Amino acid sequence: MRLFIAIELPKTMRSELSAALRELRSRSSGGRFVPEENLHITLHFIGESNDLVGAVNAVKAACRGIRPFELYPEKYGFFEKGDRKTSFISVGGKLDELSVLREVLESALADNGFSRDYHRFVPHITLGRNVEHDELVGMEMEKLSFKTRMTVSGITLFESRRENGKMIYNPLHREKF
Repeated sequence: MRLFIAIELPKTMRSELSAALRELRSRSSGGRFVPEENLHITLHFIGESNDLVGAVNAVKAACRGIRPFELYPEKYGFFEKGDRKTSFISVGGKLDELSVLREVLESALADNGFSRDYHRFVPHITLGRNVEHDELVGMEMEKLSFKTRMTVSGITLFESRRENGKMIYNPLHREKF
C-alpha cells in the first residue's frame, strides 16, 4: 500500500481552494491538478508499506499531548524543479504548533521503523504538479485571498491508490488530539 499522513481540510476550505484551483487551471497551459476531494496538508509521505499497525501506532503516539490549533490558506506559490512547477497554497496560522506536531510525528514514525524525513518542512496545500504558466499568471494567482480557517484537531493516515485513472485517497485511520 502507498501510505501518507496528512491533515484533512474541512469542506468549506476545500471549496474555497477549489475556486483557486479552477482559476489556476484556466490560466495555465497544462499540468496535473488535484481534485477538490484530495486537497490536504501532507505531514509525512511513507510510500509503499504494509505495516499498518506501525503506521497507526506512530499516528496515535504523535497525537498524545497535542492540542487543537488554527491554520488557514495563505497565498499562492510554487516549487520549481527545472522547468516543472508544483503549484500550492501556503499555510498560515499556528505554525509553531504545526511544527511540533510534525517533529513528534517524525520521531514516532522512526520509533516504529519508518524512515524519518529530514527535509525542511514547508506546510502547503498542493494544487497541481507539472503546472505550466508564465510569470504574469503567477503574479495574478498571488493576488488571491482566502477567508476560511480551520481548527486542526487530529491527523489521518491515508492510502493512496489509482482507480480508473484517478487518484483516490482512502482514510485508513483518524486520530484526534
